[in-house]
Amino acid sequence: MESSKGDSSRAEDLFERLSPRQRECLRRVYRRKTSKEIATELGLGVGTVDTYITEAISTLQARNRRHAAELLHAFEAAAGTPRKFELENTGVVESRPDRTSGSSEARPLTWLQSLPFRTKGVPFNDLSPFLRFFWIAQLGIALAVGFGMLAVGLEVLSRILR
Repeated sequence: MESSKGDSSRAEDLFERLSPRQRECLRRVYRRKTSKEIATELGLGVGTVDTYITEAISTLQARNRRHAAELLHAFEAAAGTPRKFELENTGVVESRPDRTSGSSEARPLTWLQSLPFRTKGVPFNDLSPFLRFFWIAQLGIALAVGFGMLAVGLEVLSRILR
């Protein structure tokens, strides 16, 4: 009995050392997802996913990624670890088709996309380095022109009021 308690606490320690990202990657490996599919679902790079999985394999002292995923699944099933609650699609409202997955081709850059404002649904600045530099230069020029016009306007106003 004593050795089984020691083994179970050792196993718990191993699984507690896994980060939440490593756990998510292993759960998806258990569902037979590839690194590319996991990266797409989690919004990470393929290399990052592979790094998480490799670290999890070494942490759990598993033979391979599939073995590590099976170990995590067995541990969570035995421990009854609660998972993130996800709502089911009840079919009341049709979901809108995903426009981004329609084609993998690069879309032509329209003039609206070259503006320095965040586009809807994009969590970060998606401007190219050239456009970023362009807008930084434009902002500098606009500020210089604006202050110049302010100075000229104040000078004209002071002449009128004298």
